[in-house]
Amino acid sequence: MNELPLNQIAISVADVQLSHRWYRDIFGYQEAGGTSMFIPLLGSDKVQGVPDATSVCWWLMDQQDFFQIELFQFSKPTAKSLPEDWRPCDIGYSTIGIHVADFDATLDRLDVRRVRLLGDPIGEPGSRRVCVRDPDGVLLEVMEDDPRSGEPRSRSSDAPVVTRFVTLSVPDLEEARRTWVEVLGLTELPEVRLHGPEHEELWGLPGATRESFVLRAGDMFIEVVRYLDPVGRPWPDGYRISDHGLLNVALGLRTYDALRNLVAACETAGIPPNAPPPTTLKPVWSCSYVNDPMGFSIELLYLARPGEKRLVNPFNLIELGFRPTKAPVHRTQASQVVGAPPERVWQVLLDHAAMSTWSPFQQSEVIADPGGHGGAGTVRRLSGGPVGMSLTETIVVAEEPYRLEYTADGAPGQDFYHGFITLDPLPGGGTRVTWEAQFHSRLPGVTAATTRVLSALVQGLARVAEQPVVEEVPA
Repeated sequence: MNELPLNQIAISVADVQLSHRWYRDIFGYQEAGGTSMFIPLLGSDKVQGVPDATSVCWWLMDQQDFFQIELFQFSKPTAKSLPEDWRPCDIGYSTIGIHVADFDATLDRLDVRRVRLLGDPIGEPGSRRVCVRDPDGVLLEVMEDDPRSGEPRSRSSDAPVVTRFVTLSVPDLEEARRTWVEVLGLTELPEVRLHGPEHEELWGLPGATRESFVLRAGDMFIEVVRYLDPVGRPWPDGYRISDHGLLNVALGLRTYDALRNLVAACETAGIPPNAPPPTTLKPVWSCSYVNDPMGFSIELLYLARPGEKRLVNPFNLIELGFRPTKAPVHRTQASQVVGAPPERVWQVLLDHAAMSTWSPFQQSEVIADPGGHGGAGTVRRLSGGPVGMSLTETIVVAEEPYRLEYTADGAPGQDFYHGFITLDPLPGGGTRVTWEAQFHSRLPGVTAATTRVLSALVQGLARVAEQPVVEEVPA
């Protein structure tokens, strides 16, 4: 059997639009399409082994020809958040390793997006590393050097990022070696050392001890680790792969027969599938999730022609990512230069109760504000808008003073609405305000109508932000 490439890393996320944009903006991943058709009627629950599994799934590409990040937002079942006390030594998929073309520029973007570094970068210039958490708590190691720099590699794009490894923490190295080497056929690389004791502090485990081995999976590495101190805690009670965090990885096959034969070999070896490979789209793609004895889900994915567009593609079922394609939403935006600094514009944006004074809505009220500052988690109600429209909006990102994101319910003919407000400082003290929206709709004219609303919002925001601020003088 030819060595299989690691061609997908799947993440369960709370908000696919938020996470998708986060990975794009900070690291430079590129859009690779998506689908809303992973539903029980088409067998998603059987394949994933999750009751009633229903999800929106979007993909992201880096430089590699046959690799992507897969983001699932499950509507059924309700996904649990990653435990607050989760540690990288706990059992499960733990870390994604990312090599970036410009380390300093990446640090700058992380700072602007208010992403906290887990510690100071370590290493000499040219080989620095740092760790952060993504919006759902997934651990990312950002690397200035590329551990595959001496190997010939194909490139499908000029994206400034390439995914290099995934780490999993296991309770038994020999059991893991049996799964990944003996059954799945990956090659162990005794000479490759991705991490040493000096790196444990990067992810918050200074002084930890562990044993490990590294596997080659195409142009990527799989690092298998057993922590000796601290010992990793087992999967949480009731854990399902739909819970937020790293879900699984996929190994890629190029024929349906190879997929079917490998699933059979796994089952014989005590690594059973949730279901046999489906045959509905057999000429195009198929997959099976298998489960090793320690509870790790591993996807085996056959795709006939990755990177090629199908002329007929009902419901985004025939393509499965692996090519630059916009996510399946309508998009529009409005932008304007404001003669006030971002801090002043931000002050106006977060005064949700006063939004009716500058927006197309006659009334605005705050329904909930758990933080007391109008930030993430705040819910506002807007009413008396165009054609009597009323909206309930929830702030999901508030990165002072440069970025606000929100979701909205209630717009006629729209769902899956996500808004992005970006405040870019300009020389001289001004701000460029960009207000974007993306959503689903089947009604004609909705995008044009939404553009008009966004234009009115930007113009009203600019008008109020540019007004002189009158300070109250104590009597």
